[in-house]
Amino acid sequence: MREVLVIAGIIGACLCGCDNAATKLDEHDYLRSVLPETLLDKAQLEVASEQSVSILGDGQSQYLGLHVFRGQSKVNRGIRAEVSVDYPFQQGDIIRYSWRFMLPVDFVSDAPRNRWWLIGQWHDQPNSTNGETWDNFESRSPPVLLGLGELDGKLAIGLTCGVTDGDHQQRSVGPAFLERGKWHRIATEVLWSQGSEGEVRVFIDENLDPVMSAKGPNMNNDYQHYLKLGMYRHPAIETDNRIYIDDIEILKVTKP
Repeated sequence: MREVLVIAGIIGACLCGCDNAATKLDEHDYLRSVLPETLLDKAQLEVASEQSVSILGDGQSQYLGLHVFRGQSKVNRGIRAEVSVDYPFQQGDIIRYSWRFMLPVDFVSDAPRNRWWLIGQWHDQPNSTNGETWDNFESRSPPVLLGLGELDGKLAIGLTCGVTDGDHQQRSVGPAFLERGKWHRIATEVLWSQGSEGEVRVFIDENLDPVMSAKGPNMNNDYQHYLKLGMYRHPAIETDNRIYIDDIEILKVTKP
C-alpha cells in the first residue's frame, strides 16, 4: 500500500474538538464531496494537515479545496495536496479521467521561473505478481502528467508523457490556456501501453477535439498506474496557493 497520510482521526479531531464521532469529518466525507461511491474505496487523500483540505459549498454543490503553503510538512517526500484514485485497468485499455477544477482569481503562479508544478499525474506502482513491493520499488517520475505554468500573463497547462525508466525521453506538448476564477472541466483519455500504440488525449471544457495529445509508451511497468490530482510542486516554491476540484469521474472507454 502506498505511504499516504491517514487523516481520519487527525482532521476529525482538529476540526471538531469534540468526542462526538458522528459529527467528525473523516477521509470519506471529504472524498464523497467530489467523487461517486463507486470510486470511494479506490481513493485517498494525500495532505499534510487539516489546513490542507476543506469542503466548500452546500448540499449537492459541495466541492473540495486543496491548499499548499510555505512551511507545510512534506507528504510522501513532497509538497502536495492531492486526491489519489487507483482505478484498475489492463494494458491496452482506454480509460477516461475527468474532473472540474478552478484556480482562484488571486492565484499566484511561479512565473517567470515556472518551476515544475503538477495539477494531475499518473504514477506507476508495484506489481505484486512480479514480486514487487513498495520496499523494493524504484522511485520514478510519473510517465503522464499535467503541468501548470504562466505565459504572457495567462495560466496554462501542458502535457508531458513517456516512460521515465532508463534513458527514454519524454514528450511535452501544449500549452492550453486557463482562466483564473473559472471552473474548467478537463478530460484525459489514455490508451495505456508500454508500446508505441499508447496515446494520451486531453480535452478542456466543451472542446470535442483534443487540445493536446501525444503517442507512444506511457507505462513504466505493466501494472495499473494511479491518478493523483490537485497540486504537487517544486519544494522551493513558497507561495500560498489553493485549487478547487469537483466531479471526479473515471470510466473505461469502449474501443471503436
